[in-house]
Parts: sequence; C-alpha cells; structure tokens
Amino acid sequence: MANGKDGAPGNGGSSNNNSKAKKVMLLGLDGADPAVIRKYVAEGKLPGFKRALDAGVTTSDLGMQSVLPAITPPNWASIATGAYPATHGITCFWNHTLGNELDVLDYGFDSGLLKAETIWQAYARAGKKSIIFNYPTSWPPQVEDAIYVDGTSIYTNLRGYIDYEKVYEGRTEYAELIEIPHVVDNTGANCRFEGEETSQKAEISKDTYEGYGYTQPGLVTTTQDGELSADVPTADQIFTPLGPAEGWTSAPAGAREFILPVNNGQARRVGLLVADEQGQYSRIQIYASKTAAVPLGEAGPGEWSGWIYDHYTIDGAAIPVAYKIRVLELDPAGNSFKFYSSYVLDLKTGKYFYPQNIGEELYSKVGPMLQPSNYSRLNPQADQVLLESIEEMYSWHVDAINHLLDNNEWDLFYTHMHGIDMFNHFYLDHTLPAASAEYERYQEIIYKIYEISDRFISALLDRLDGGTAAFIVSDHAGVAKNPETDHPLIGDMWGINVGILGDLGYTQLKESGGSYEIDWSRTTAVAQRATFIYLNVKGRDPQGIVDPADYDSTVAKIIDDLYSYRDPKTGRRVISFALNRNDMEVVGLGGENSGDIFYILEPDFTRCHGNGLSNHTLLGYSMRALFIALGAGVKSGEVIDRKVKVVDIVPTICHLTGSPVPENAEGGIIYQILADSAEEEIPVTGQPAETGEPVTAGTGGGA
Repeated sequence: MANGKDGAPGNGGSSNNNSKAKKVMLLGLDGADPAVIRKYVAEGKLPGFKRALDAGVTTSDLGMQSVLPAITPPNWASIATGAYPATHGITCFWNHTLGNELDVLDYGFDSGLLKAETIWQAYARAGKKSIIFNYPTSWPPQVEDAIYVDGTSIYTNLRGYIDYEKVYEGRTEYAELIEIPHVVDNTGANCRFEGEETSQKAEISKDTYEGYGYTQPGLVTTTQDGELSADVPTADQIFTPLGPAEGWTSAPAGAREFILPVNNGQARRVGLLVADEQGQYSRIQIYASKTAAVPLGEAGPGEWSGWIYDHYTIDGAAIPVAYKIRVLELDPAGNSFKFYSSYVLDLKTGKYFYPQNIGEELYSKVGPMLQPSNYSRLNPQADQVLLESIEEMYSWHVDAINHLLDNNEWDLFYTHMHGIDMFNHFYLDHTLPAASAEYERYQEIIYKIYEISDRFISALLDRLDGGTAAFIVSDHAGVAKNPETDHPLIGDMWGINVGILGDLGYTQLKESGGSYEIDWSRTTAVAQRATFIYLNVKGRDPQGIVDPADYDSTVAKIIDDLYSYRDPKTGRRVISFALNRNDMEVVGLGGENSGDIFYILEPDFTRCHGNGLSNHTLLGYSMRALFIALGAGVKSGEVIDRKVKVVDIVPTICHLTGSPVPENAEGGIIYQILADSAEEEIPVTGQPAETGEPVTAGTGGGA
C-alpha cells in the first residue's frame, strides 16, 4: 500500500486515531540470523532475546523476508521507508545510476541517494521528534528538528577518527624508527569506508590478469573476490628502537624508552618500559614529553589502558583527542614489546553528529567511544582484542543511547549495530569442521557477538513502559561458505568482477601501462555489484557498443548462458534464477538504479548473504532477517502465521502510533501482531512464546 487509508501523507495527519503506542524503538542488528538465535535460545542462552520473545510476537522461524539484494543499505533503507529498492533507489552496497559510466559507483549509505520519504521525515510532518543513531542511509540529516548520530558507515563515527589504529613494536635490536602506513581500502570490502568520498571508479591493479577482475584501489580488492579480501588486516605498523631512558625528568630506575609517532606521523610522543620491584618489565607508559611528571596512560601485559587524553594539531588548531592502548606482548627482560593503539577519536569537531554539539555532549557525559579493532584477524590474540573492543563499543552505545533518550523529547528511535554482520564476514566460513581445525573456537566467537548483542537489546528493553513498543530486526543474516564449492567469480557487492562474464566473452580486457583494464570498445556486458549485469548500450552508457535494437536478444542470450553455466569444480548449476528488467519488478527492483539483468546464485555458491535469496539456508545458517515486536499495542507470547517483509515494519509502526505513513511506503500493516486490548499485552517478563522446534543452526555443519 502507498499510504494509510485514514492518514493521507502530506497533511501531517495520522494513519489512525486509535494509536496504542506513544513511542517506538527500532533496534537493528545487522546480520542477525533468526536460525542462530533460535538455536541459542533453545540452549538456554541469550536471555535478552528470550525475554523479547516471551513478551512479544514473532514468526514461526523468527524471521522475515529481506528485499533483494539482501545487503545492508537497500534493506535498512526499506526498513526506514517501507519501500522496495526500485522505489527508494538504493540497490546495493554501492549504487549505480543509468547513464553514468558503468564503473562509476556511489556509496550506498548516502541518504542523498534515497528517493523515498523516511519514517522520520513523515513523523516530522506531524510535529513528532526522532532520534536516529548510527542508522545506514540516514546521513546527511534530512530533518531539521531531529537528532542524528552518524549513519555514514557500519560503526558510529568510524569515518570521523583523527588518526588510524596502529601496532607499535619495540625491540632493543632495532636501529631506526620505521613507519608503515596502512593501505586504504575504500571498497567497503572490510565493511569500512574512510574519508569523504562517496563515489569511485573501478581500476584493475593486478599485474597479471587471473580472471578475477578488479583489485584495490579499484572496487574489488586484493584477492579473488571481495569476500576473501575482507580477511586482509589493516593498521599502521610502527617499529621503534628500545633503549635506556635518557634525559627524563623523572623516569624510574632501569626504565627503557621508545618513540611513538602519532597524529598520522606528524607528532611524536615518548614511552617508557618500566620494571616492577622484582626487576621484571611489566608496564608500558605513554608520556607527552620527557619532562612530563605523569604518563598520559599506561597498561600491563594483556591489559587495556584507560582513556589517553591528548591534543593533536590539525590545520593549526589543537584538537582534543582520546585513544587507548592494549598490550599484546611484553618481554619481562625488557628487550621487546608490542601493543595495539586504537583509532584516535576527535572529541571536539562533532563531524558526524547533528546537532553538532551532540558529539561533545556524549563524550562529556558518557565518555569517548572505542572503535572495534581491525589490526589483524584469525588468530586468538587479535580475535580476543576485537571482541574486547567491540564489547566496550556496544556498552558505550547503550550509555549514549540512554543519555539521549533520557534528556531529549522523542517519539521515534531508530538504531543499528553492525557487529554480527562483521563477525559473519570475518568468521562464519571458519565455523565449519571441514573448513578449519579451529572451528569450535570460531563458533565460540560467533556466539560471543550474539551474547554482546543480547546484552545490548536487553539493556534497551529496560526502557519499555506502558507506552513504548519495540521492534528488534535485522536486514539479512548470512551463511558460511560451503567447503565443497568455491565462490563463482560473478557478482561482488564491492564493485565489478570480470570472471564468468569474461569467460563467456561478454567482458573484455586490454593491457594498459603494464596492467589491465576493461576494453569498453569490445565489452558487451559486465557483472556489476552483487547481483546485476549491465549491457554496454549505445546512447545510454557513455562507452556503449550494443545497438539498442539488439538489447532484448542480448539480454536473453546472457540469461541463457547463465543458466547453462556450470561450476568447473562440481559441475553444478551456479545461477538460481535470472530476470530481465521487466521481470525483476516482481522482486522490487528495476528503474534507473538496477541493472539490465538481476540474478541470484544457488545457496551452495552464495557469498555470505549478498547473492542469495532471503529464505536460503545452508549448513545450519540462514539468510533470513530477524523479526520480533513487543511492547505497547503488540500481542504477547504469540507466533503469527504470516509472512513478514522488511517493508512492513514502517506501516506497522505508523499504525501503532497513529503517525503519518511515509509517502512512498509499499509494505502493509502487520495486523496479526496488534493487541486487540490492553489485556493482551503483558510486561516483557511474561511467559515464553511457543516458537516450534529449534532448528539446527550454527553447529558448524555438524548436523
């Protein structure tokens, strides 16, 4: 439906006059898998989710259907607008608009790409107030009288750090200071995006064409596909000499000193390695200078420091900053050390806060926020540091959210947390016995991020009162790579792959300056982003060669070839289905931001989540999005017999609260969850919901 029958958009009216909820909180957990949650809850784990299920309403599998492609920006945009991607215009992690060069893509988190009204815009028409906290596709702000905290990336203020994370390694045998900056990867392949860029042009950077396509600094990164490139760690590497402390005002006896480059190498701090009473070196201290009486911060082996407050000079101004260190290794004999230094937070600028003073207010009242570490991965120590940092980050979000909700007028609160999806990409493939000898350790890591997420939602559910409803949702889930198959080289949410389309003769390359690039003069089609194929059409695409008269036959030929394509290793069909522009309208795609062909892979070949259907399952994991509703106006302890879609969330919230429906909403009200009377609502400590037999999920393929 486009609009509520009794609440025409644009008039500031409401969709009904019997609103049962005064406020709504939407708690988004990117990548949360209903199948995995069911398994954990059945095992007596995740008390926060169990509490929500006991008190609320869900579906038989706890899931709902994502829009396609099942990727972060399109789905959070649909959960904010109630519209399908063809309508709201965001169709993948990166976006493309017909008429632009086929290798020019726009960053899909950008609210400027949205063509549909959001729920907070509709609320504003009725004079209602919203707080939008780290919600994809919400930034730049669209509503003047609202509060925004970032929304440009997966984590709050991830693009607002002032210095990159670093690993400092000191040794007595080092003769000179060596600084190796991290490699900037703006493909988003590691779910991160730096700086102010919002569009990119793909380039091939491999010296030798291996059939894989684009690599960093293009849009598909360093290895065969973007999913594998997500395993590439990034951090500045600092190798610093370690020697006797000299020239200090008050260095302890026997201390050893080292230099710390900071502020992107533009400034220096000094450090001491300090021994205990037994003469064992046990502390690392960071000082502003050798004359400073007290350290800025310190930590021992396996410890995090407290917040280290400093000032960095940026464009001639002294900017207050904060960061932490975590000691990774420390030789008791004092000959070496290694420590991690977090992203450095800008405490002043408030770059991704609206109003801008919200940033300073949160840092003042709640404290600085620790970004999750990304310096290494797939080893026990780095994985532990990541878990520790992301747990602190989630805890900060609980405090920051509660501060804003306690101290501001609000009717609607939308937030999104990205830890589960990041862990899916990093670790899910390794949870299968056939994929890793350490599968049990990786299964435990996956459980840990669900446990952290459980504490997050549990803390915010404490806010539920008689007038507030909550929706706990995800945009999609994710499956582990089938160890029996390889990812086919077609479709990559980070950009363009040449692989299969190259093998089939549609995408052609040429050598240029010792590397390869697409030869657009001979290329008839390219596989762009996760699930689209574009023809290179004369008169539409700047370098087009396909005659428009041949458009339909070329599309049909490519679809035929895709269905005929077999995986070289297994002989299995790779493509589940492929649709032309007319037919893709039935799955909510089409228009100027979709390709000429939309396709979905068979589950055995899916990359985590982007290339598969929302209802695909594989080896105990699923692609389903999570759906739980509870609180004011919602039934309690029930499982509804209805298919729920992400586009249904917005119309249902608007119905519950008597708010205007966004102008472009296409979903429907989920009437089946609505309480007929207050007696049907119970507190969040109510009786368990009957959710059917648990499925085998997250078992590492053991079942």
